[in-house]
Amino acid sequence: MKKMNLWLLACLLLAAAACKKNENDGGNDEKEESLPVIEYQPNTTYTTTGNQVKLIMGDANSPIVLASPHDGTMTPSNMPVRTHANAVTVRDLYLTDVTEKVANAIYQRTGVRPHVLINYVERARMEPNRALAETYHQSEAANQLWKEYHAFLKGATDMVSKNVGKGLFLDMHGHGHTKHRVEVGYLTSISDLNGTDAALNNRATVSSIYHLSTTSPYSFSQLIRGDYAFGTLLANEGVAAVPSKQDPKPNNDDYFNGGYCTLTYGSRNGGAISALQLETPGPTFRDTPSLRTASAPKVADAIIKYMQTHYSLFIGK
Repeated sequence: MKKMNLWLLACLLLAAAACKKNENDGGNDEKEESLPVIEYQPNTTYTTTGNQVKLIMGDANSPIVLASPHDGTMTPSNMPVRTHANAVTVRDLYLTDVTEKVANAIYQRTGVRPHVLINYVERARMEPNRALAETYHQSEAANQLWKEYHAFLKGATDMVSKNVGKGLFLDMHGHGHTKHRVEVGYLTSISDLNGTDAALNNRATVSSIYHLSTTSPYSFSQLIRGDYAFGTLLANEGVAAVPSKQDPKPNNDDYFNGGYCTLTYGSRNGGAISALQLETPGPTFRDTPSLRTASAPKVADAIIKYMQTHYSLFIGK
């Protein structure tokens, strides 16, 4: 793959458009700046300065974007730790390894390389999965890296829209909840998931798979917990998941339904790219190399079956 460093280009573009923020305000009280417009190329790796964020642009015909935002360990001295009381700083252990293994398994099974985005800076210093005004960054350097991360993510989803016309973005995370199952987030609230199918069917418009719900022959509740829901496909591979046909409702259990990236790059607010936030458990899924080696191909198989069923892609694979 070709490799390109976008630091100079991004800096020039952002300098022309940006209004400099105060060093400690994390972008609060100001409108987020426009992301740089870059003509990304398939099968090319893009990095920021110091390889703090990396985008591996996959094949031109790839309908899939994978991201690992919270497994970084780099501690840049120009990005102080976020000390605000509302700043979540816990690391999602081993998600970069899982994400890369999922991407490799998809390629091995389909011959198509997904687009993969990785943040290598620790979450305590730069938070990619919040609006910039809610990151509580302590430096302009962290704000800048946030902008570059999202420029990369927008570039990947734009390539899917341009070349395929529809696709799926999966934001990869980890949780420490008591129940060891994957939590599939659609931006759908716990109360809606705990309700009836009839009530749930009225909530498609506020989900991250809204576009898919408009083209699918399945009802929204079926897309969430029916035979071909993503959680059901995971469970069929031996990976416990909620919501799914096997485990349809969170009930009173902890459950993450998706964050900023799922909202921003899914189809709730338009477009044909739907999004899922996958919150994975540690002890049964990712805490050891052998677990990750076993789990990742199962996720890849669920993704492929999902694309075959709902997007008519990867047929025959």
